[in-house]
Parts: sequence; structure tokens; C-alpha cells
Amino acid sequence: MSDAADAGHMIVCGGDSLTHRLALDLIHLYRERVTLIIPSLTEGHGPQLAALATEDGSVAVIAGRGPDETTLIAAGVQQATALALTMDDDSVVTQAALLAQGLNPRLRLVLRIFNITLGQRLENLLNRTPGPAGGSAAVLSASDTAAPALVSSAVPGRNQVIPINGGTFSVVEAPVGAPPGADVPLALLGPRTDHAVGTGDTPLHALLPSAGQVSGTDAARTRAVLRLRHDPDEPAPPAPRFRRIPFGALFSRRLRLAGLGLAVLIATLSVATSLATGDALPLSLYLVLMDVFGLGNPALGASLARKVLQLAAAFTGMMIMPLVLALVLENLGALRGVSTLNRPLRTTTDHIVVVGLGKVGTRVMERLSDLRVPVVAVERDPDAPGLARARARRVPVVIGEISQPAVYRSARIARCQTLMALTSNDSVNLEAVLYARERRPDLRVVLRLFDDAFSGTVYRALRASYPQAPTRSRSVSYLAAPAFAAAMMGRQVLAAIPVERQMLLVAAVSLRDRAASGAVTVGEAFRPGGWRVVAVLAADDHLIWNPDPDRPLAANEQVIVVATREGLGLLLQRGLDVPAPVPAVGEPPVVPPQPGGYGAPGGLPGAVPGGVPVGAAHGVRFRRGASAVPPLPRLPRAQPAAPYPPINEEELHADSRRVVARNQQLREQERRQPGERAAGEQPPDDQSAGPSR
Repeated sequence: MSDAADAGHMIVCGGDSLTHRLALDLIHLYRERVTLIIPSLTEGHGPQLAALATEDGSVAVIAGRGPDETTLIAAGVQQATALALTMDDDSVVTQAALLAQGLNPRLRLVLRIFNITLGQRLENLLNRTPGPAGGSAAVLSASDTAAPALVSSAVPGRNQVIPINGGTFSVVEAPVGAPPGADVPLALLGPRTDHAVGTGDTPLHALLPSAGQVSGTDAARTRAVLRLRHDPDEPAPPAPRFRRIPFGALFSRRLRLAGLGLAVLIATLSVATSLATGDALPLSLYLVLMDVFGLGNPALGASLARKVLQLAAAFTGMMIMPLVLALVLENLGALRGVSTLNRPLRTTTDHIVVVGLGKVGTRVMERLSDLRVPVVAVERDPDAPGLARARARRVPVVIGEISQPAVYRSARIARCQTLMALTSNDSVNLEAVLYARERRPDLRVVLRLFDDAFSGTVYRALRASYPQAPTRSRSVSYLAAPAFAAAMMGRQVLAAIPVERQMLLVAAVSLRDRAASGAVTVGEAFRPGGWRVVAVLAADDHLIWNPDPDRPLAANEQVIVVATREGLGLLLQRGLDVPAPVPAVGEPPVVPPQPGGYGAPGGLPGAVPGGVPVGAAHGVRFRRGASAVPPLPRLPRAQPAAPYPPINEEELHADSRRVVARNQQLREQERRQPGERAAGEQPPDDQSAGPSR
């Protein structure tokens, strides 16, 4: 490819589900030219990524290579606008980021780093480039981005909290007809049905409704109104709870029954001794305890305190031998494996079970622990990295498969409130959920799945089979990809708000670069179903919540918008608001780019032949009136399959029909007499050639 053809394009390096989602967003929503660097065409999501390649070169694929210097140069990193490194190895991402910044200091880097400390230091290092020519770097974590939405789906009654400018945004469900107050309506939630799953073509919920839609709704068509609430104060840290002594864990029910039986027996012996000897009942109890402990020389005639101390000393002496035995076994290593991990208590109840301590499961476990929500982790790999974090937070862990009855009982799933299957394998997650639902049909489950079609099918099946049990299906890559895409466009996504199978995004958008002429008010910037301005961050860092619709938006302000995936993609598309330049004398007129296309064939988004170069205006599409706004782009709901050509129903069964016809012909030939032929049938080749010479 020529340098001109690749100028201002985006490069995405990786081969997993996040890479696939990010590529789809950049291609279909942001209308960007994308070059994909994938490690393999056959492994992971390689076939789906390869299927995105186009003949005109707007989407190019480099397969079988890593992000080394030769590959990055071949991908056009020196002319690219942004590079996203979505590999699952922090060391590989770090090396590639440093190499790419050396090749192109103006490059915008978006890095996927799991280690928080490494990510912060790497971001500070990459952003130290002085001068306006220096690029920028954003370090993101897919698990960190998706964890709040997963936690809010798992904990019933707990609102999703989004930190913003010293305060918080809270997502709450309000009943229909409740006074709105200062809250901003985000969605009208439709009634739940067993087989209904919202898609882009038939949504169950009205996202970002207009004022008329909110006022005209009723309880028959709308279950609740999803609202966004603002709290200007920082959330208070949870008060430390007094950890009472877990007597229930130290003494099981069997042990308590045995102790009760022993006490009844001692009391019976004491009464019998008192009746037989005529001694007082306290003295008889003392003598019985001395006999039980196997002690001699009772302190007869001594004070009560001396007798109690004698019994306490005798009981202490009895514990010396078990203590010595435990120390010997600990030094030999017999108890070392048991003492490293906490086990769930016998009285554990109303907790959340997290299956899988990978990167996502570990982040969710840590967030639940920070919220003081009781959590139990289940991990089949005894060497998983998340076990160290669980041990540090004293989170109980059960090692084994969730489908094993012993593991099911140890994790106390029969008494938990939610089961979260968060491994990276769809089949393992589905098996865990089905096994738990067979044992407990009313269990609330949160299922992590990637494939949209498979997720919708599983969701419908679970809702139909268990209509009374809440079911939530979430995709980490689906929740995290918008943040990575917005970072490649130079913007920040603050949070993802799942609305069952749909999603809203909270993003910070700057207006200082917008090219729209004239002032635009908050009401004119609102597009129902696309985006809505919920707050304005003034120049003095003062947050204006739910501004008046007639308030004008100044060019030096930053706004907080809530948008759909398609709306945010249209809002941040490059070059759509660039005014057409005046052509020079003798030059052909400049044709502005068409919405939803790349301009001229083989051209770049945001750039036209002879026009303003890419990046000259990276503004926001806020214009007066709705006529200048193109329709929302469409993101494919079903993911592209392997690169096989499409086939219709007739072609699908053509081969089988030919096989059936051939078999029928052979059977008819066998039934015929030798020498007989059907009408019109040609003789065999060896009989039609005539006599040989």
C-alpha cells in the first residue's frame, strides 16, 4: 500500500474477542480505515477478523505476524493516527508500545494492560513526550471496564455507581409515574417476556427517550424507567464492620450436639453423686469433672477460685499434645496447602459465587470485596494467578469444577444469592449455569458469553425454562470495546450501562474543536435514541448537572453525554463537520464525504481528494436542526462467521439431491435384466466403439 492510501488510518493488533469487537466498531460505527495485525488466520478469532478484509483496502489484514518493527512499518504505523494493542500479554504490549512510539511520536496509543501499577507507570512514561507534536497514550483494562456493569447485574438492589468530578452518577430503576425530580431518563424498560430478546431491529426498550415519550408512557407498555441520578458528594467509604468470632465455623452442628450430650451426661453424674454421697451439688460436680479429666489429688477444702484454676490448668495441659502434633505436621508441610486458602464457612449464606479467577473474575471478586459483599470464588486451576489476590483479601476459594457435587456443596451454592460464570470459555460458563439451575431453579445467574447469536439463544432458553429466575448475559468485550474505540478517537468513555441485551455509554466529549458554526443549545444537541447531554463541565471544573435545554454550549466547555453505541460512533466520526474548502482556479470542486461512506473509492474517512487532511477537525456533530444529521449507523448484531461464501437453501441441499438421484439410478439399473436399457439410454463406452481391430 502506498503511504497516501494509508495516511490517518487505524491499526489494531490482537486476535481475541476484544480485537474483533473493536474492529467492528471502528469499521461500522466510526467509518475508519483499519489495518488488522492478527497472529493467526485459523486460531482464536482469526477467521472472523480475516472476513472483515475488503477489496478496496479500507480494511486490511496482516496475518501470522506479531507487533515487531517490520510488521508495524508494513502496517503503516508511521502514517497512522492511532494504534490499539489488545494482546493478552502485558510484556508484549509494553514492548510494542515503546517500539511504535519510537517509529511515530505523533501516534495515539491505546494499550490493554491488566497490571494496574504497570499500566499507570507505562502511561506516565509514554505521555512524557514534550511539545505539541507528541502523541498520547491511554492505558485501559477490559476487565476493569466491564467489572462495574457485571457487579451491578449480580447484586440485586445495588445501583451502578459511576465516579465523576468528585461526585457520582447512579443508575436507578424508578416506577412508571414517579416524579422525576432532577434525574435524567435513560430508557423505558419494556415488560419482560419469556422468549423476547431485544436486538437492533426489534428492541424491547426505548433508549434515551424524548420528553413526550416519557410523559406518554404507561404501566401496560413500560415496566420501569431507567434514570441517571447525580450525587455531588464523594461516596463515603464503607464503615469497617466488627468481625465477630465465627463460633459457628469453629463448632459445627455435630460438635455442638456432642457437647450438649456430654454436658447432660456430666450433669446426670453430678446429681447421682450428690444423691449417693450426700455431698452438696457443687462439690459433686467438681469431683465428677476431676474424674472426667483423669486427675487425682482434688483440692478438697480449698476455695472456689482454687478449684476453678485447678480445672483450667488441667484442661490447658490436655491441649499441649494436640498443639505439639500440629506444629510437627506444619513443619513437615502436611497442613501447608490447607492453610494458604480460606475455605467457605459453614454458615456462609446470601453470598455471590464467582466461577473463574481469570482477569475478569479477579476484578469482579476484588470489586465485590471492596463493596463488602460476601463472595466465594471457585477455580479449577490450583496455580491460577487470581488465587494470590483472593488470599490477600481473605476471600474463600474452592478448588475444583463447579459441576462436581463436592465443589457445589463446599461453595454453598444452595444458599447463595447469585452465581457468576466468568471464565473465558463459553461452554464452561454454560455448563456451570445449567448444573446450578438443575440443583436450584430459582438461582440468579450472570453468564459471560461472547457470541451474540449463541448468547441470545441461551438467554431465551434459560428464560423459557426458568421464568421466575433472573438471568443476565454479559459480554466483556461488548462492554469494553466502546472504551477502546473512543480512546482511539481521542475521547474517554467513563462507563458502560447495560440495559439487558442493549447498552448505553457515558462519555466525556470536548467542544473546543467542533466546527459547527454558531452556538448550539443543550436541547438542540439532544437526539432521542442517539445521544443526550446530561452534564456540562465548565472551564472552572464546575459540573452543571442536567442543564436547561435553552442553555448554549460554549466552545471551551466539555460535556458529559449518554449515548448508544451507534450514537457515539456517529458523534465521534472524524471529518463529518469539516467545511468544504474553496478549490483553487483550474482545480475540480471538492466533493464532501457522504455519511456512512469513505468519500471517494479507496479514499479515507474525514478526507477528500484535495480537501482538508485527516485530523484537521476532530469535532462533535452538534448542529442546529435534524436535517443535517445523517441516520445512525448500523452495527451488525450477529458476528461474521468464517470466510466462507454465503449459501442459499437451494445450494445447501443440491449435493444431497444429486446423491439421492444417483442412488436411485443405481438401484433401477440393478433391477433391470441384463441387456435391457431404458429408453434413450446410451450404451456403455466399450460397446459403442464397434469391433476392435
